[in-house]
Parts: sequence; structure tokens; C-alpha cells
Amino acid sequence: MLPFFIFNGIDSSDYLIVKKLPSIFKAEKNIKKIEIEGRDGFLTEDFGTYKSIPKSVECTIKDTIDIDFLCSWLDGSGEVVFSNEPNKKYKATIINQIEFKKIFTTFHSFIIQFDCQPHKYAFDNNLISLASPGTIYNPYTANSKPILKVYGNGSITLNINSNNIYLTNVIDYVIIDSELVDCYRDTVLKNNDMDGEFPEFLPGSNAVSWTGTVTKVEITPNWRWN
Repeated sequence: MLPFFIFNGIDSSDYLIVKKLPSIFKAEKNIKKIEIEGRDGFLTEDFGTYKSIPKSVECTIKDTIDIDFLCSWLDGSGEVVFSNEPNKKYKATIINQIEFKKIFTTFHSFIIQFDCQPHKYAFDNNLISLASPGTIYNPYTANSKPILKVYGNGSITLNINSNNIYLTNVIDYVIIDSELVDCYRDTVLKNNDMDGEFPEFLPGSNAVSWTGTVTKVEITPNWRWN
């Protein structure tokens, strides 16, 4: 099978011939190296985050192609899947300016530069619903940053492992979005009604419990790999 990529749900095989896919590698950690005068070697400060990953795809155009469609498709941000990692998807932005005129008049090959967020995301992102305290199992290698929709009223304490999250003034429901690092209801921010760290699910078992008037908690897990 020839290599391909899928960007925002569109398969490159329909429009392009992919000559070379990007290599598979882990994102570089954000680590500061500290050298101290009079001391051998160095110390490190690990910020616990990762850098973005540039991924280049070398392509050749097919004979019959709509340049207006190509300009519209290969632009902006979205999800990309590469055929050498078919069970993973990246959140990416196309960062280079593709000179389509040169492609058609002079060259047959060109480069698409995807600037990918550091984590690979699983296709399995099914909603998990808890009507009573329980355990969530993270089968992947990285901490996930879930979206939690907490249904209830009044003051609620939500516990994820040892992380206590205090919610006040809840009316019907509130959403805790660990990827956006925001707490909200509909379009209204509720960060001032939340106290505590935004939750993450560690690889393995994660205990979820609560106190207060809660009818259920719906979880979009956002499973991912490093």
C-alpha cells in the first residue's frame, strides 16, 4: 500500500502521491539545563511539558487536481493521521506557505509541514458515565487531560486520585476542561467557582469520587500517548 495521510477527514490518496512520510519519534521535553560555576556537569529543571513536533510530508501532485480545493484543504489546523501510525492522530497546524503556482508550472514535488502538538491521541475517546464513584482505567502511556461534565447543584467536592476539586454555585451542571484549562457552563466561565488543580488521568487505575449533590459525571477521557 502506498503511504498516505488524512487531514481533517480527507485522504491524500485521492489528490496526491505521498513520496515520504515523517519519521516516528517522541516529542522533546521542555528541560532547562543549569550549569553551576565550580561544579562538574549540569543540573536540569524539568517543566513537565513537551515541545511541538514538526512533521514534513513530501508529495507529488496528481495530473487532475483542483487547485482551489487544494488551497482550501491544506490550510489551517485540524487532525492528521499518517499511514505509518494508523491508530493514532495528531492535532496539527500546517505552518508553511505552499507555492501552488510553482508546483504546477515548475515543480512536481512539494513539502507539507505539519506542526504537531506533542501528544498522539487515540481514536477511542468514548464518553464514560459514572452515576456513582468508581475507577477509570487509562490504558495508554501518557497522562490524559479529560473533559468532565459534572451534573449536580450547589457545592460539590470532586476527587480524582488525591486531587480535590472544589466547585461552588453549580446549577444543573458544570464542565471542567483540563485541555483548555477552563471551567465553564455553556458560554459562561466558572473558573472563579472552582478551586483545585485541573484533573489528569494517570496511566493505570484512577479513583473518582465526590461529595455533595451529584447525579452523574460524564467524562471525555482524551486518551493519548507521549
